[in-house]
Amino acid sequence: MNIPVHNPSESASQRPRKTVGLWALAALCAVTLAACGGGGNSPPASTASNPTTPTTTTPTTPTNPLPSIDAMKATCAAMVGKTYASATVTAANRIEADSTLGTSGMCQVLATRAPYLDIEVVVPDNWSGRYWQQGGGGFDGRIPSAITKNSSGAVTAVTSAVTAQAAVYAASNGGNRSNVAGQAAPAVFFDGTDAGKQSMTDYAYASLGTTLYFAKGVIQEFFKQDSKYRYFVGCSNGGRNAAIAVQRWPEEFDGAVSGCYGFSMPGQTVAWTSMAGLAGTPAMPSSAQWSAVYKAAVASCDAADNVTDGVIANYSKCTFDPATQVCGQPLASTDPALCLTTAQLPTVQKLFGGTWTDALGNTIYSGYGWASTNPASFGGLGGGYVAMATGDASWLTAAKQATFDVNVDYGPVAAGLQAVGADVDKIAIAKYIASGKKFLTYHDGADGLLSINEHTRNLNTVYSIAKGMGLADPSTSSRYFIVPGTGHGGSQALTQVRWDDAIVKWVEAGTAPTQLTFNGKMSTGAAKSIPVCQYPQYPRYVSGGDVNSAASYSCTAP
Repeated sequence: MNIPVHNPSESASQRPRKTVGLWALAALCAVTLAACGGGGNSPPASTASNPTTPTTTTPTTPTNPLPSIDAMKATCAAMVGKTYASATVTAANRIEADSTLGTSGMCQVLATRAPYLDIEVVVPDNWSGRYWQQGGGGFDGRIPSAITKNSSGAVTAVTSAVTAQAAVYAASNGGNRSNVAGQAAPAVFFDGTDAGKQSMTDYAYASLGTTLYFAKGVIQEFFKQDSKYRYFVGCSNGGRNAAIAVQRWPEEFDGAVSGCYGFSMPGQTVAWTSMAGLAGTPAMPSSAQWSAVYKAAVASCDAADNVTDGVIANYSKCTFDPATQVCGQPLASTDPALCLTTAQLPTVQKLFGGTWTDALGNTIYSGYGWASTNPASFGGLGGGYVAMATGDASWLTAAKQATFDVNVDYGPVAAGLQAVGADVDKIAIAKYIASGKKFLTYHDGADGLLSINEHTRNLNTVYSIAKGMGLADPSTSSRYFIVPGTGHGGSQALTQVRWDDAIVKWVEAGTAPTQLTFNGKMSTGAAKSIPVCQYPQYPRYVSGGDVNSAASYSCTAP
């Protein structure tokens, strides 16, 4: 499949779609401009990492023989100044093979395209013919590099997309620079310049296409052939990125992993902004009170998976009532700094298990599952998206966010996010799934930033649409997993869950994932290995073995 390298900004398929359909958008993580992930709502370390299991899937091979190592070195040395898809190479760094890290030699290609788009492409000597594009997080602003270096510049880790899958890896900063004054999102979107407008377009969707076609040019330069299999993977805004990629360029991607978001950016924006608008009022609990309510929910629902381990794994059986935590109730804390006031209770009930509706009573957004959270901090994301939708930068301020009215503001937000091209189209995602391509999606069980319930609701809608397109069983092309006990983005690293193995084996060998394993830390900070079950199953403790070992659990229907 040899597709000419071109400037995707000139492609009609990338322009914002004006048709009004069933739209949805991934939610983003963290109020920071850094990428999402790690435990809870904190920004992560680099996504680069060594694989938990240093084995690859069944190897594939490029159509043509690979160049010699000397030829790879020569091509790397000659890359600076070359331009593909309007992005120009600014640096090309040769990294030699390292048996300790399990890496072949590779070339790290860095490029930029005006105004602020920066791109990384990592080309391994032992290329398998695979292409792996990584999504971002939050408002982006930095490249989620495949390579981790220490303070002295030595490589200490490389993502398993490169080490285990031997893929060419590509990622970008989403079209803005969080560490450069005047170039960071979301403020740069509203600086009144053409550069600011382009930065917003890049963030919404265009950076994904530019990165794809730039990487295709780099692959042709090194190998004189196109990749055999192409994948897009991301969490939170990266999950939105993955959905946008298969929506706009379905012929380019054989499979995608789209995690920890909700398929409804207008609804997510409503939830974030309406909650943030309560900050500083008697209706908003303190951070300590939110934590206390979550701990009470865990105490109530923890044992529903047959073990008390600090994790709510059997989500559907958790019927905890936050009204029990109102000051003076028998089960409430006796500390007035931790129990809830009657003014705060409706806020907690709304966030956990409630719904946001429009003026006609239609559901806009589903309430969250039980998680540790701090909704007073949601304004950075919610206000940023309202500003993107309306063009009104005053929504970046807390004072303006406090005026948010769902009955007045939801319509302009929904229409505006469609207009700027930041929305995900459920019909397009359903069409991708119905075509037989593979779409793997997941959510963290203790996500306090994006609603697991909204993800489930919207994914069911996508599956219904796919059935209407003739796909009798959507699970033949798309599967949904819940990672128990992890906070927002807490399971995205390939060291924690081998999402790479799952999607590659499904696409290339036809082996659909039925159960994966999480190896890492829960939102509580405790280390744990536990099965990641296909929804709606949950991991049930079934033996007298180690509660922190996946072998002690079995995926079970609720």
